[in-house]
Amino acid sequence: MRDKHDRILNKRFIALAFTLLLMTLCCLGIAAYLRAKSGSNMYAFLDWDMFLAWVPFLISTMIALIFRRKAVRPGWMGMMLTGLLGLIWLFFLPNAAYLFTEMLHAFRYFIAQPESAFWFEMDFWYSLTLTFGVAIVGLMLSICSIRQIEHVLQRFVHRFVCWIIVGFVLLLSGVGVYIGRFNRWNSWDIVSRPGQIVIDLMHDFSSASGLLVEFVTLIFVIQAFAYVIISLISSRTDTPR
Repeated sequence: MRDKHDRILNKRFIALAFTLLLMTLCCLGIAAYLRAKSGSNMYAFLDWDMFLAWVPFLISTMIALIFRRKAVRPGWMGMMLTGLLGLIWLFFLPNAAYLFTEMLHAFRYFIAQPESAFWFEMDFWYSLTLTFGVAIVGLMLSICSIRQIEHVLQRFVHRFVCWIIVGFVLLLSGVGVYIGRFNRWNSWDIVSRPGQIVIDLMHDFSSASGLLVEFVTLIFVIQAFAYVIISLISSRTDTPR
């Protein structure tokens, strides 16, 4: 009898991963088109950013493969490897939701002018579609990755505890997005310069004009809604008929 948790690696999961990959390639294709048409380097950063967004999804898939069968219990070496992968996954997870903030570039490249309406330019709509698609890919990669880890955790802890852990992970993801967007730190800087990151966060938290609390709350709420929607869809499709 197949374990019900195998659903995270079934045909529907493969179709979802393929669709997200196809969306990623389409977004990169539009970015390449805009660069070629404008003769500029616009959206060149998306290649790297979207690669980083896929890293946590790939890591969570590896972890899910390790625990694919409920009967499987990795030895201490396997548990250490899983713990290390989980830590790396947590560090890289914000790179997925970070793509949501790339929507600002649709307006960065098209500045409003009093004598013209930039929304009458087709390139603006290509740019807006690109950044919107990138945001969707980022949110889906983030939530699907978290769902994979959640299914693994359900083998060891109560579902209510899983929800608490998921909420904490979503909060940390929001903090990570803030660190990347405003403080311009990378995932690996958490290991190389953790002290400076903490100092920056404390400074932003105490600043009267800081965005930290409101921005992190906003990203948390956006991801929480996405998580609930994906969870409801998954639970409905997983219900036996």
